[in-house]
Amino acid sequence: MDDDDYPTCARTYATLLIYPNAVDPAMVTERLGIEPSSWQRRGEVIPRTNRPPKVAELSGWFLTSKSQVESKDSRRHVAWLLDQIASKSAVIRSLQETGCTMAISCYWLSKDGHGGPTMPPSQMKTLGELNIELWFDIYGPYED
Repeated sequence: MDDDDYPTCARTYATLLIYPNAVDPAMVTERLGIEPSSWQRRGEVIPRTNRPPKVAELSGWFLTSKSQVESKDSRRHVAWLLDQIASKSAVIRSLQETGCTMAISCYWLSKDGHGGPTMPPSQMKTLGELNIELWFDIYGPYED
């Protein structure tokens, strides 16, 4: 059962990461019919807030729940991403066959230093069917 006030979480969001190899990130957008939250082309300069720009080492296409889902439950964030792509399984498989690698990264900041995110079998099944790996980037807690 999802819990938007997940008591052990301070903050979370999930990001679909597509590394298109030889496929241009614009082609990923065209094929999926989804505007990414951000993207980058290998060799191009990436401007960054409060940090010097850097040159992209890899091309990438990224869709994040960061400003789309207001919840401390990572299941809600992953569900939002899956809602965006689940009906596009044939396109996803086609992109993977051209060498695109895909994963969902879930940022999770602990509130108290215990507990952790969970993933229901239904989401794991959908991720498996889409051949998309899920990994957690877990931090905290931090002192204010």
